Amino acid sequence: MSVARPTVNRALACLVLLGVATWGFPEEALAGDPFEKVSAEEVSRFINTGRANRNLKQLIDSSGWTRAELQAGLQKSYQVSLVSINRFLRSGTGEKFLSFVTSGYTPLSANTNPSQALRSAIIEDASDGFISALGIMEALPVDFSVSGNLSICARQVQVSPQQRTSTLSFYLFLPACLHASQNVR
Repeated sequence: MSVARPTVNRALACLVLLGVATWGFPEEALAGDPFEKVSAEEVSRFINTGRANRNLKQLIDSSGWTRAELQAGLQKSYQVSLVSINRFLRSGTGEKFLSFVTSGYTPLSANTNPSQALRSAIIEDASDGFISALGIMEALPVDFSVSGNLSICARQVQVSPQQRTSTLSFYLFLPACLHASQNVR
């Protein structure tokens, strides 16, 4: 018996419908993809042309998503309120959220606070009223690396274990989680 894998659109729609309850703090950390240096420019090129260098191809192949699902999901924009996103990220709940999502995703610079760096990128990307995975990647103030504790913020969304711990899934779900959580305090 084969089970159909959810498409990015179905999974993201489910995520938005679940709202605040879509993200949570897992009881145990899940292993992520080994870090491979991939620039935002390389991701942008993949979104626009479908071409990927060796490092990005490895992440794509290990993600559990099709190329078309990744291309659609990584560029998908969510309308947000800059004030609401900023208020959420500076609230106690937002601080816990940032701490959770940066547990396996940290700056390469030891002098950089991961939550502050990611918050900065999110706020910069949200300044025009929209956020996307690619926009957040492009706004990161420092290079980040992936460690073994990466998991998507959308804990209740049904995806494969491979998709749940994929670096690219982290980016696919991050803007959707933020969109769903922007009015939480």
